[in-house]
Amino acid sequence: MSPKDQAAAATSMVNVPLGSSDASNHPDASGGYFLKWSHLTKTVEVKDMSSGGIMGRSSIAGKAVDVVKKVNDSSNTTSKTILHSVSGYAAPGQVIALMGPSGSGKTSLMNVLSGRSPFQSGQLSINDVPLVSKRDLKKILHHQVAYVKQNDVFFGHLTVKDQLTYTALLRLPNSTSTANKHKEVDSIISQLRLNKVTDSPIKMVSGGERKRVNIATELLTNPKIVLLDEPTSGLDSSSAVRLIHMLQRIAREQQKTIITSIHQPSSEVFMSCFDHLLMLSEGHVVYFGTPKASLGYLQSEVGLPCPPGYNAADHWMDLLVNDTPFEFGDDAATANAQGDYDVIIPGPDTVAARRKGSLRRAILQEAWKEHDVTSADETEHGNASEKSNGDNAGLDADNIEKYPTSWWQQYTILTHRALKNSRSAIFTPLNLIKSFALGLVAGLLWYQLDYTEANVYNMTSFVFFGCTFWVFDSMFMALMAFPAERDVILKERASGSYRLSAYFMAKTTADAPTRILLPLLYLFVSYWMVGIDKTFVVFIGTVGCTLLSVMAGEAIGLLIGAAFYDMQQALTVMTVFALFLMLVGGFFVDNPPIFIAWGKYISPFKYAFDASVQIIFHRPLPCDGSGGLAGICPSGSEGTFVDGAAVSEAVGVQGSIGFNVGLLVVMALVPRYFAYQCLRRKKEGERE
Repeated sequence: MSPKDQAAAATSMVNVPLGSSDASNHPDASGGYFLKWSHLTKTVEVKDMSSGGIMGRSSIAGKAVDVVKKVNDSSNTTSKTILHSVSGYAAPGQVIALMGPSGSGKTSLMNVLSGRSPFQSGQLSINDVPLVSKRDLKKILHHQVAYVKQNDVFFGHLTVKDQLTYTALLRLPNSTSTANKHKEVDSIISQLRLNKVTDSPIKMVSGGERKRVNIATELLTNPKIVLLDEPTSGLDSSSAVRLIHMLQRIAREQQKTIITSIHQPSSEVFMSCFDHLLMLSEGHVVYFGTPKASLGYLQSEVGLPCPPGYNAADHWMDLLVNDTPFEFGDDAATANAQGDYDVIIPGPDTVAARRKGSLRRAILQEAWKEHDVTSADETEHGNASEKSNGDNAGLDADNIEKYPTSWWQQYTILTHRALKNSRSAIFTPLNLIKSFALGLVAGLLWYQLDYTEANVYNMTSFVFFGCTFWVFDSMFMALMAFPAERDVILKERASGSYRLSAYFMAKTTADAPTRILLPLLYLFVSYWMVGIDKTFVVFIGTVGCTLLSVMAGEAIGLLIGAAFYDMQQALTVMTVFALFLMLVGGFFVDNPPIFIAWGKYISPFKYAFDASVQIIFHRPLPCDGSGGLAGICPSGSEGTFVDGAAVSEAVGVQGSIGFNVGLLVVMALVPRYFAYQCLRRKKEGERE
């Protein structure tokens, strides 16, 4: 029997036509959304590495895919096509698998289908309604498509129920009552079998449970279309199988259209869990149809049959990657003995082997160009609008609100969540012990200072140390705030959960009380031990100036953290800038050079120090002949008193208390505004 006859027999045995699904495997696809993508092409700008570097290559993947140099070569960038006329479709009640090696374009296609990433040409449609304008495309896809990213990023201190409850309160519309939102949370917990970990912190749950929490977060809004980027990544085989079966059940029972990328599934999952398979190679479609029919396609039309007893998914991957077991290694010898492949053993012919792998990919890419998926879907599935019984509700961009909740609701919910996060991250036993111990050490070092000329330097040293340490602490704590939360915020913003301004204001509001409570504990311990002035009003004034300086330092940290997402860069800039502000603050250097003296006017250390010193020296100071204030307490003036204002001037204080306090308030607000503007201008391929 000829190879073509064998292929025909194999195809007839599975009895599933190429590019179709077994309709008996799932219920009627009515009421859902039929998603179709036609001839999608996407290009990106990449830095041209071919002219320099150790490797001297223009592609990390090893082979540059259709790299076309821009007209303006001086920019040192190239335009690289990562999706080449990709077509396919997904019907309600079905699970579609995207497969291909790393760098084949799976995630790029998912980003396009979810509306997170633009494309240069082609068309997307839902129920035969074309999504033409960028505005319609973005609003409709964000509203109707849930996108479960590969990385399960959450605030680890939140419990599973906290995470889902905050998501429900933010993303379910105002038309849904709060009580019903909580019911939806309980329902999704039961549906995804998360009951046992409901009250467990997310950082304590297993990888499979964490993945289900990620899926539950997106399913809360009851989307019609669900995209999952390699949901089985990092899971053991048993957990992966259970997860895919769960997705299959959700698709069948709830008529959802599910598309998932998957790297290399087991034979059971590959053959029984997916209705359609879209194989990608270097941005090209090399197959679209049922997994069973793919074997007949490889044998009859391409001439690359799967060896008997071999995992079909592994066989596909072997054909599409560079260094395959059929080109190198023990399995290669086995395949050669069976006469299935002309195997090239490693050695002088290694380059030839790699060329052979590239040739196979080229054959697969060229062979599939003869198949027109966009016309086949009309024949096999009928008119998508009729299939959905005319259920095109939600496809009118004019009737879709950008955000499901008001700004005030977002602000209050996010503030509550931020307070819970801050409480868990800042109010740790270690931080409380640190604040108390530091206050105790400072109190012992400056214990019970007499209010005399001899102790002026000691008193100002105590004030400056308190301001310096807590300003530094707030600066560096705030510096790490946005980089640490960036992935979570980008994910939530990409799904349209809330406005950036609501998040920023909520974080500022929630962090303020938590930031000031630790220095407040320090001052409660140290101030009374030092005993500079036991008047309660002076204590309140000193505490107020210190806390304002903490808020100003936090604002500077937020600004640098928002401007530099790279932690190493941010730490370097923050360290140099903070030390510069401290040195020019007026305590260490009285008369800095004129070309650098301007720095003191942007130093929160200076304004906090100047205001606190004036509050402390509010009453006349007795001269004791020690020479601590030789300029205003000359020799022989023992027993006389000098005015507090003169003392403040003698230690270099400038401006009134109100002036310095006012500038601290300005410094606590202005950098926050610029930090917000920096965040608005940050785009990570998601959305602004």
